Amino acid sequence: MAYKCDIIADSINPQGDRITSFLVTYPRIIHAEFLRHRMLSRNSASSRAIPFKKMIKQVEEDPFIPIAWQKHHTGMQGSEYIEDDYYPNKHWLIARDEALASAKRLSNNDISKQILNRIIEPYLWHTELITGTEFKNFFELRTGAYEIDLDKLEELSL
Repeated sequence: MAYKCDIIADSINPQGDRITSFLVTYPRIIHAEFLRHRMLSRNSASSRAIPFKKMIKQVEEDPFIPIAWQKHHTGMQGSEYIEDDYYPNKHWLIARDEALASAKRLSNNDISKQILNRIIEPYLWHTELITGTEFKNFFELRTGAYEIDLDKLEELSL
């Protein structure tokens, strides 16, 4: 998988109010960020419902690996990044392998998938349907050093 966003519905009522629905795929570790933004309506895949073996296969074959590693910072959003990602990527995958091994050992003891899947969530991709009417503030709070033309979003009324 990879980051993905498809607009599946977009409409404007007679008063000019726009509502847009997106089907998005993103790293599971940022799901909590969507939950904090209350202006969006969400319907999310559940790691409690997906079979453990299917989740293991996803993490083994296509793990989420951060695209950039921020340096330690204060506050919510940093602006400095580590230039050479070999070391953090290597150790991210070592942590993934350790989480997989632990989850697999626990699965041999008849532990529920809703607990086992939580162990491997940091390495999973997540799919969610998101609907909203205002997106500019959401992106302003979360984009950091990545460039998104927020004025363009405003033009689109997103």
